[in-house]
Amino acid sequence: MKLTLENWGEEDSPLAILVHGVTASSRTWWRVGPWFAENGWRAVAVDLRGHGRSPRATHGLGLEDLSGDLHETVAALLGPEESVDVLLGHSLGALTALELCREHRGLVERLVLEEPPGSDSIDFNEISRSVEADVARAREAPEDQKREQLEVNPSWSEGDSAANVESLRDCDAEPVATMLRDGLHYDLTTLIGSVEVPTLLVLGSEARGSALPDPERATVTDALRQGTVETFDAGHGVHRDDFEGYVRLLGNWLNITKA
Repeated sequence: MKLTLENWGEEDSPLAILVHGVTASSRTWWRVGPWFAENGWRAVAVDLRGHGRSPRATHGLGLEDLSGDLHETVAALLGPEESVDVLLGHSLGALTALELCREHRGLVERLVLEEPPGSDSIDFNEISRSVEADVARAREAPEDQKREQLEVNPSWSEGDSAANVESLRDCDAEPVATMLRDGLHYDLTTLIGSVEVPTLLVLGSEARGSALPDPERATVTDALRQGTVETFDAGHGVHRDDFEGYVRLLGNWLNITKA
């Protein structure tokens, strides 16, 4: 299944693929995508199945389905013998990126994982309930939810809050929640350990709600083969909580020079 895309930058530039987290969409990269373009890259953000403007989700969805969609979509962007210069995923997007790299070795040159959720430390039943409640709230009272999000997340910009609410309104809440509760089976340490390309693991702090707490955090970071680990004083959405620090880290790690 081909996914809906948002593009920034010129086609013949190095390619960055951006993959959002659960209930989000390509809108979450509204500042990161242009940052890549301003620095001489082409950024392509996808809407995962059941999110944004992509085809709707159905029951029985799993991580392999999301990875398959991503592969079909990315392969259509590449010419013969071409690869993705950097694949960047947040949360569920990080898991999807890991699964893609595991299944299709050689497709990706470098990998950025922002807050992949721990497989042993996350209560996915609770997350699935939150998905349904948040989507319902976004549809019933979007302006109230924007205000409440900014109160809870004072480091977010108004653009981040607006993007998040609009993404929630587009999310197929019931099948996505069911996937989280019943169909999201993975071992994060094994997935991380299977990666054979340089990897940047970006984590928030446990005090602010990181989805990868200890002791699993230590196990996962130890499993990185070619990994760099950076921890921010931020919550689960590092790219929203500390945008400037986030892109500064990306620029340094990717050796990006201002165009």
